[in-house]
Amino acid sequence: MNLEVDIWKKEEGYYLIVLNGRLDRETYEFCERKLEQILDTDIRVLTFDMSNLSYISSMGLRVFLKARKTIEGKGGKVLTANLQPQIAKIFEIVAALPKQHVFASIREADAYFDAIQKKEIEERNK
Repeated sequence: MNLEVDIWKKEEGYYLIVLNGRLDRETYEFCERKLEQILDTDIRVLTFDMSNLSYISSMGLRVFLKARKTIEGKGGKVLTANLQPQIAKIFEIVAALPKQHVFASIREADAYFDAIQKKEIEERNK
């Protein structure tokens, strides 16, 4: 498996999720199953520490959007911390996209996100 997911209960209603590896079409279901353990609880704040997340695909983004929808529906908040530059770029692009259909397929979205992340890594390594 190319993803580790550690869940830490900081205090009642406050959880820290530490992601290590790649969150993609091969690992997103594993991550969703881990999150399901706490999404039904009384979460007020869920923080994702992504200092060791090296890659995210469209299915990985789905994990965040699903968690955010669930938690915000209960009046809570989802936060992200320590995003690597290539991951931050993907979140920036997604926030800028209109809410309408943009990609023709998951494969097309993943190819686009892959190219963006590779470019960010190359720029950082220059």
